[in-house]
Amino acid sequence: MTKNTKVAHGKGSVAIIGAGVNGMFCAYYLLKMGYRVKVLDKVADGLTSKNNAGLLTPSLTPAPKISTSEVIKALTGGDGPISISPLRVAADPIWFLKAAKYANDESRTQKIIDMGKDSLKLYTEFFGSEKINADVKKGVAALYSSTEEARRLSKKYHGKFIGEKSIRSLGYTELQGGIIFKDELSINPIKLFAGLREKIIELGARMEFGDEAKLYVRGGSVECIRAGAKKIYADKYIATAGSWSGRLLGPTKINPHIEPARGFSMLFSTGGRKIISAPALLEDYGIAIAQHSANLVRITSFFELQGMDHDLKKKKEEWLLGIIKKHLINYAKMKLIKKYYGFRPCTPNNMPVIGAAPEIDNLFIATGQCRLGVTLAPITGKIISEMIDRRPIKKYMWLREFVKN
Repeated sequence: MTKNTKVAHGKGSVAIIGAGVNGMFCAYYLLKMGYRVKVLDKVADGLTSKNNAGLLTPSLTPAPKISTSEVIKALTGGDGPISISPLRVAADPIWFLKAAKYANDESRTQKIIDMGKDSLKLYTEFFGSEKINADVKKGVAALYSSTEEARRLSKKYHGKFIGEKSIRSLGYTELQGGIIFKDELSINPIKLFAGLREKIIELGARMEFGDEAKLYVRGGSVECIRAGAKKIYADKYIATAGSWSGRLLGPTKINPHIEPARGFSMLFSTGGRKIISAPALLEDYGIAIAQHSANLVRITSFFELQGMDHDLKKKKEEWLLGIIKKHLINYAKMKLIKKYYGFRPCTPNNMPVIGAAPEIDNLFIATGQCRLGVTLAPITGKIISEMIDRRPIKKYMWLREFVKN
């Protein structure tokens, strides 16, 4: 640790429950402001933070639309990236009814897109100042089977339309139209996670793993965190526990309405071969593809509302590999080396829950970013840190509505 990177911590103490990328960006900005920070988590491996697509693409929809027809289709099984367990619908029918209600609410989607673009600016500043090597690549494609759909959405989202010939030059085939978002990014989430953790430790953060953290609430405030036999005291507390936020917030009587949406990730070795020239979302299938380095390709898919189910069916994996084989020209040159999964924290209206907890005067919440968890991580950290530091956040006053709901 170098002497000139640590900052003075004289503003007070903050305890953060959740050591994923959102919790660490909260820590990063608070440390820069001069706060003492402790980050706690039961596990140290950042399951969801490391196993996402790594595409920072705010222009694209935050999550699949869970309309009534989609729920019925997903419940019947079959191939495809979206699946819903009947048991989950029975356990929380209100969540699914609300999801259907908000499925076509474009105003909410636009707010998230705007928020994501602000987050992208913060990423640019972050990578420029911290020099973390996360295999950052500029330019992301969204690819479609329909030329007409690609043209329509390119106008709506202000991207550059590309045709079949250009798509083939990027390494993809049997796709008719696409959109290039030249200012959006692809990163290696494993390297981002490791680099960000190293940075906050360098800035003075204390990390603690091994026990499940529980909030102890008394008299309208969090008195402490209990982790095993330990009690951790701080001036302010942040709950950023992703899909486990509902369990964590139980003692506060606050329900963030989080449903875990499982995603699946595969890593392929390329033997040093160039498989694709640009990362892409195959939008018809809900599949993301990125080549992080000369030797590594990551493919992610699925939006499965199955609870905390860790069992991936063989049929689903075969479906994913079949799509990739069909659309990647150099598929045969790759070798599957690892498989992972993670759970995205999703609200029924696709809006994040970010801000001061209602009726708990020293607690802040940061969850519900769903499919844009990594994309929104810097702006989430910035908003929470500025709230704690009592700085104005007028641009994001609309978030208060979603914390209360």
